[in-house]
Amino acid sequence: MHDFHSERIPECRVSDEIIYRPAPSEHPGNAGFFSRREFLRRAGMGLASICALDFLAYFKAYGAPVTTRRTAEMVHEMAQEGDEPRFLIYWYLEGGWESYDMFSPLMTPNNVIHRLPPDRISDEFYRVLHFGEPHYGIYKQGNIRYGYLAEDGKEHFPYMAVLSSMDTGEFHSGERLNVHMGSYNLVLTDERQPDERDVMQAFAEVYGRPYVLPNIGWFWWLADGELNEQQYTGRRGFYPNLGPVWAHTIYAGTPANLKRFLIRMQQNSSDVVNSQIERFVDNMSAYLTRDNHMEIVRSYDSALGIYNNLARAGKRLDANLINNLFNDPVLREKFDIKPEDEMITYTSVNGNKARTKFTPATNVQAMMAYELMRAGLSTCFFIESRDIRLFDSHYARRSLWGPDRRTPIGMPDQTNMMRENLWKPLNTLVELLKSTPYKNTGKSLFDLTTIVITSEFGRTIRGDVRAIQQMNISDAEKDKLIYDQDISQHWRVTGAAFLGAGVRGNSQFGGVGQKTGMPIPLLPDGTMDPAYDPITGELLPGRTPSKDAWVPNHGDVYATALYLCGINPKGRGRNERPAMRYIKA
Repeated sequence: MHDFHSERIPECRVSDEIIYRPAPSEHPGNAGFFSRREFLRRAGMGLASICALDFLAYFKAYGAPVTTRRTAEMVHEMAQEGDEPRFLIYWYLEGGWESYDMFSPLMTPNNVIHRLPPDRISDEFYRVLHFGEPHYGIYKQGNIRYGYLAEDGKEHFPYMAVLSSMDTGEFHSGERLNVHMGSYNLVLTDERQPDERDVMQAFAEVYGRPYVLPNIGWFWWLADGELNEQQYTGRRGFYPNLGPVWAHTIYAGTPANLKRFLIRMQQNSSDVVNSQIERFVDNMSAYLTRDNHMEIVRSYDSALGIYNNLARAGKRLDANLINNLFNDPVLREKFDIKPEDEMITYTSVNGNKARTKFTPATNVQAMMAYELMRAGLSTCFFIESRDIRLFDSHYARRSLWGPDRRTPIGMPDQTNMMRENLWKPLNTLVELLKSTPYKNTGKSLFDLTTIVITSEFGRTIRGDVRAIQQMNISDAEKDKLIYDQDISQHWRVTGAAFLGAGVRGNSQFGGVGQKTGMPIPLLPDGTMDPAYDPITGELLPGRTPSKDAWVPNHGDVYATALYLCGINPKGRGRNERPAMRYIKA
């Protein structure tokens, strides 16, 4: 299939052992510096003669002292909000799925086969070749209407709420950042501020402290093929180290990489406290009374928080447990893991240098997530499709038919991509979560887990050519422009789904108008605004849209994910959108 949007070089699949280069923030020594707000208010700004990295390197070599009472009290107050364990999984298909065939189902003619007159090209809808045939339709099971791309996941509908009215932007990097950060006046190139939070960081801030590796992510912000690496240094774009240290994003990488990380943590954690550190701690009161020592103490406090969260937690790690992680042949068979699934891939986008997310395939990520949950090591996971822009299926109109412009070929078919990157591994993961008890609570891991399924945006299924037809150029030139037009572009209309025991299952909220193709606004109770025709999506004659209605976006999903986990989303980061409370069971 020709990629009209970009010519991509063949992917280079190379094993983790050969080419994996862990990013600095994957290691505890570079996990970010946590400075408590109260302490910062008292401390001056500037560079300390001893920096946090110096302290942290020392702690790793010689051990660290017991946390101070002030820090312990602050940590205890924060931890009180997360007494009952919860787990959160975001499953993100990067590149933009075809939502009209997924969670925003739209029934249209298939003008790949049934052509309209030349003067009505702008009215044509283009679908996959077999649209309308068995396995390629719009279906309904229970209360959920869905497209064929969701067919392999219908077994989850009793525990799933589908959001079909959703409106986003059309910019890869911007919308994927909104998935993480929510909806507010967010500027990609600005430095992230202390009060901002990614949705997983907001979750881990409440529930993450008891875990060794609380917040696991399988994505790499700068892997995006079109981000300028120089422009997104430091805290710009997605920043992994917002919030308290136990909320920081840990990039897991491949199974081999994460095991090496855990082994280092377990080995380093057995170091004894050196007498020099003890003497420093004995004199802390003297340091605290001198203003000119504030920055030294601040650096010490930052390093201590990081060390205690990672290195001290390692004392609970068992070497045998670590060595046996991700090796279980039964689990590997259940997730259908092949050797190439554990490798990383490189992809070039629009002629830029090839980049990688440094991650394995989603079936490997799902297996790793399950084992980390079962072992009590982690509490939240951002699973993401491995290959950069895999779902970014741009397509020229000329590719819909053969060279004769009559033999139908159809739109790109995302069925197999959806099956391999979402449904097969998700089906296995959910089955295991349901069958795995959580300690002696009488609950399963599934009972305590919320899963969010999403993508940054949807895709178009038509193309308006009226502007081309009005150009002052020859008919031949118009014809070329029309048939070169991209008819599978980024599109703001999309949907999402929530899955879990705490979700109002067998439910669907909103929809897209069969005539407008646009999301129908929702009222605060989840019903569609009655000012709109629920079938066509058109505003009814003489009616005025409700002032209380709106179309949800990524910020609403952010807030709802936290709400389903028992967290009040208000004040968790800067997201301004409310939770869709009607999605909770």
